[in-house]
Amino acid sequence: MRQSLRVSLWVYAGLMAYLVFVKVVLTVFPAVFRSPAQAKVFAWPAIAIFAAIGSLGVFLADRTGFPAAWGGEVSARRRLFAPTVWGIALGVLAILTDLATGWTQIAGQKMHLPSIHIAWPASLPIYPGGAIIVEVIYRLFLIPALLWLVSSLILRGQAQDRVFWVLAVVTSLLEPLSQDLGGILHGPGQVGSAVVFVEDFALNFVQASTFRRLGFLSAIWVRVIFYLFWHVAWPALGGG
Repeated sequence: MRQSLRVSLWVYAGLMAYLVFVKVVLTVFPAVFRSPAQAKVFAWPAIAIFAAIGSLGVFLADRTGFPAAWGGEVSARRRLFAPTVWGIALGVLAILTDLATGWTQIAGQKMHLPSIHIAWPASLPIYPGGAIIVEVIYRLFLIPALLWLVSSLILRGQAQDRVFWVLAVVTSLLEPLSQDLGGILHGPGQVGSAVVFVEDFALNFVQASTFRRLGFLSAIWVRVIFYLFWHVAWPALGGG
């Protein structure tokens, strides 16, 4: 096994250990989620599935030209600096959008919830775990698997970069299509939902690009920082 793959697998094992930690904490405080769907992704069977498909994604990422999650020729500063800046910028943009449109209040009313955000202090450990889960679902397995299938098998190793960028665009649409399209089609809050759609696409595309350049840990870090601003700090300060 190559050293880069070994390192990436150890990093991923650490991320899965964090999900287990969050799950154990939630067994003590089970009533912190805003919806049953949020609770389901932290169930033991779900964590086992994420561990399995994510590990396969790490293996395929190594086979399709993605950098290791840590070490190698990419410095720690480079792995963290730009993702932190992107996460802050996108988090602040989401807050400004909420201030301008009142989107979270409208979305909460549609879902019959007091807020779309998990309350503090449970939000602090849960949302970084959520960032890991979202990465597994939308990128860590899906992009390397499709890239390997299309570029390595069907095209016999050709056009890998072009195939990746097509996949980056397509997969970046999955989250906004599943979460925001309904709000655009059915009011109220259509304008806010449209803006959030674009912002969610931008977040996912930045993560896909970061994954390709810096590895999956840096891609997850973008969303962790975004969540800390948008889902943790903003509602704790009275927003949302």
